[in-house]
Amino acid sequence: MTLSATSTGAKRSTRRIPRADYPVERLRLANGLRVLFAPDRGAGVVGVAVHYDVGFRSEPEGRTGFAHLFEHLMFQGSESLPKLEHFRLVQSSGGVFNGSTHTDYTDYFEVVPAGALERGLFLEADRMRAPKITAENLTNQVAVVSEEIRLNVLNRPYGGFPWIQLPAILFDSFPNAHNGYGDFVDLQAATVADCAEFFETYYPPANAVLTVCGDFDVTHATDLVDRHFADIRFRPAPVRPSFDERGRRRFWRSSTPTSTPPHRRWPSAGGCRIRWPTCPVTWRSSCWPAS
Repeated sequence: MTLSATSTGAKRSTRRIPRADYPVERLRLANGLRVLFAPDRGAGVVGVAVHYDVGFRSEPEGRTGFAHLFEHLMFQGSESLPKLEHFRLVQSSGGVFNGSTHTDYTDYFEVVPAGALERGLFLEADRMRAPKITAENLTNQVAVVSEEIRLNVLNRPYGGFPWIQLPAILFDSFPNAHNGYGDFVDLQAATVADCAEFFETYYPPANAVLTVCGDFDVTHATDLVDRHFADIRFRPAPVRPSFDERGRRRFWRSSTPTSTPPHRRWPSAGGCRIRWPTCPVTWRSSCWPAS
């Protein structure tokens, strides 16, 4: 018996993929703050986020982990709010909040019901204007960050992806090679004056982007942003250095490695040191780059 397929002339239905075409509006305040609006009417919630152009790679030598430590300090009260009030105001609105530190930026956000938009903007503006940097808060957060390192990294059961060790293997320069979580000695050495200088340098409005997305009216949101952020004092954004790894290094094999820079606390054991840009090498013991 022979079976044959016949064309019925019916067209195969095609499913159209929705376009990722969302309205975005931008503006810049006189103090340099960049503002981005992404309205989505009907969502029922709004997100307020501030990204500062500072991360692990901006930390000076002797102050490893400082960007992450300062992120914690930004939740310890501000000009108008006592400690923990930020938490209470967001959570009592039915919202969530958090912050995180990355290689080149630090971000803070709140997601709240649409009716609490002004509250979210006020909270971010208040700590952009003046976080509460005190000796008590600093001592407390050094302990918190140190415990976070112990819990999430050093004492993690069964290990994990060795991302703290990898930068020192992949890169040469201190900004790229050092441990962004921070050395305990460096964290303990942090002072209130160090924190104040870090805030003054890296947390001006001109070094930040405010993003508002969700269920809001752009005209109304613009008025609210101007009301809460426009009077924050202007300070120039810091000049961003180049973090490029200069040049490509040759590889050579020897039983004795070359001298290791002082920031390289995690020498590779039985492996390779790779320069940026990377080049393929065979994984074997005593594989080190030429100096």
